[in-house]
Amino acid sequence: MCAGLARGAAAQTKAAAADVVVIVDTSVSMRDPGMDPARTSLLVTRLFADIVPGDLAVVRLLGIDDDADVIPSMPTGDSIPCGEDPTKTCRRVEQASDWEADARAKKLGALIRPSRGDAAYKQQLPAHLEQRIRNSMFYLAFRTAQGIFESHGETSVPRTVIWLSDGRSDGPEVVKKEVQELTAGGVAVEAMVFGRGDTQLATESGLTPRRVSTPAETMKAFAGAFRRIVQAPYEIDNLVAAQPAFDIKPNVDEAWIVVYGDDTLGDVSLDGPGGSVPANYAVDQWPGAGAYKVAYLQRPTTGRWTVHAAGGGSGVAYAVVQRSALTPMLLEPKVTIAGARSRLVAAINAGRDGEPITDPELLRDVAVTAEFQGQTITLLDNGAHPDAATNDGRFSALGTFTGSGSVPVRLRVRSPMVDRTVLAVVQVSGRFHYEGGPIEVDLGVLGVETEVCRPLALRAEHEGEVPFELKELLATPSGHTLTMRLPSGKLVPGRDARVAKKGDRFEVCLATTRLAPSSKANGETWLELRVAGSDAADHKIPIRLRWQVHGLSFWQRWGWLILLILGLLLLAFVVAGFLLPTRFHGTLAIVFVPERYELEDQTPQPVLQWKGVGIGFYRDARAYLHADYRVSGKAQGALASLHAEKGGARVMPGRGLSLYRETLEGDWEGIPAIGSRARGGDVYRIGDRGPYFRIATRGRS
Repeated sequence: MCAGLARGAAAQTKAAAADVVVIVDTSVSMRDPGMDPARTSLLVTRLFADIVPGDLAVVRLLGIDDDADVIPSMPTGDSIPCGEDPTKTCRRVEQASDWEADARAKKLGALIRPSRGDAAYKQQLPAHLEQRIRNSMFYLAFRTAQGIFESHGETSVPRTVIWLSDGRSDGPEVVKKEVQELTAGGVAVEAMVFGRGDTQLATESGLTPRRVSTPAETMKAFAGAFRRIVQAPYEIDNLVAAQPAFDIKPNVDEAWIVVYGDDTLGDVSLDGPGGSVPANYAVDQWPGAGAYKVAYLQRPTTGRWTVHAAGGGSGVAYAVVQRSALTPMLLEPKVTIAGARSRLVAAINAGRDGEPITDPELLRDVAVTAEFQGQTITLLDNGAHPDAATNDGRFSALGTFTGSGSVPVRLRVRSPMVDRTVLAVVQVSGRFHYEGGPIEVDLGVLGVETEVCRPLALRAEHEGEVPFELKELLATPSGHTLTMRLPSGKLVPGRDARVAKKGDRFEVCLATTRLAPSSKANGETWLELRVAGSDAADHKIPIRLRWQVHGLSFWQRWGWLILLILGLLLLAFVVAGFLLPTRFHGTLAIVFVPERYELEDQTPQPVLQWKGVGIGFYRDARAYLHADYRVSGKAQGALASLHAEKGGARVMPGRGLSLYRETLEGDWEGIPAIGSRARGGDVYRIGDRGPYFRIATRGRS
């Protein structure tokens, strides 16, 4: 019956991920051997109810006798062969109301799902889909589907009708018409024919029917329909025994892995780079029809995954549905000029970071079109002009915009699993046409820190506002800058475009800095003024320039730097003169006495306590011993001296005097004129009779 037709439809959201109607053949012929006596169609419908996101309704067939309350009829007294069993006779009736209009308006035979996986809803499906109807008026079911879609209003989500049947129908010509109406309105229709059913009607309706008999065929048919529902581009389905492993591709937003087998199907899990995942997102079974288990992954880890299934029979099968949010985007042009042949370049991203994708499998069988101003252009990625390279993920074509202002461009990407359209905007400006040759501009003679501007005598056809850009063809000398002045602002080579109107003044400018060298231009083509975003020959104006710059001389430009360097070198020389010499160590001390025996009685005195014993300019520290038993920095009249050196000090005799050092045996050995390394505890004698001095470390005897 038709109880519970459209309750909850208003609660469905327009932002749903999908809008699906499942039409199920509930005629008695489905019970025949070789058709669907095990009610696999019921199990598949419950699977759709479990996992389809968004809106879903299940529509059964209406019976003339069983549903007389909603499709009233009048008997004619005639008898005709029954549609479901031509060997039997049925009474012929006439419609007492417009059945098609009623089905569309009242959504007859529909059971609306309140939410995905709703348990109470699934419990209603066996009774709702009981195979008891003695006629196959599918055209009414398709009318109901139209009414359901209309009740949801305008939406951007994909709409799909899943048609589960034995392929036979009353009024086949009307069914063809209904299917064509739906597909013309952008609704995808997927036909599954069970068992020995007839595929002719679906084929003549312009569909590609999928025949369902085995679990593998069921999975393949389900996956094909579900991929269209969620716009999933990858196609993977197989027998677990034959190929249990599959690959999760890059940029996958979500994936469903559905495992289907007989009633013995037990635990199912997936092993992959992300670990082990149980298939418990959705679980169901129907005696005789089989069982299914579903795993659901959000942003799954890319790589190899393996299906593990206990039981399920030898034909246990699985399907992998990987969804990437493929979306077209217009890369260029952002701005163009009316009447010019512009290069349109589009790419496709997977909805994550906005970067164009280049995965060949993701782009397989993809068609990209651009619709604007009443024309439709196909963009190709085949490497032929104007496309830059083959299979680089960038689709190109040439197109011409007219008028001016913001022009909407409907960019559409289509493949067997995707049909998505986005709206882009191209700014179209006025018209420009130039046929003259290069224009020469003489900037004259100028010096440093100067700017000179001269008008550009431009004669061209110019209408409306046109964006211009400036390209530098030759590298300018250092300290030189070439620009162009427009009323709308300054044009700098390689920078943003500026808009100019008819009659606007163009000026070419050369500016020099304080350090600009002398230079001269003799009519070379230095610049090119061009319409922004266009490569057309009549949108380019070559500009030849003449100038002479009197720059600073070498000393004027670099003299200050040379003097600065010399000054720094001089400063470094002076500083090094006081940093490089060697100083006495702070612990160096000396005992200086007239007699040998007094050396043990006197306390060593630090050498640094005496004045004048420090370093000099590029001179190591030195200390001179005098006859009055004092130490100073004066060399004149010194009896002996100490000289600082790396790691210690050196002892040297005075001019014309002898110096001896006491050995361990108590003998005296002479010290050469160049001196010897001073060691702590060494005792020295000056001449044959003294005086004596001993080297010590401060604090030690």
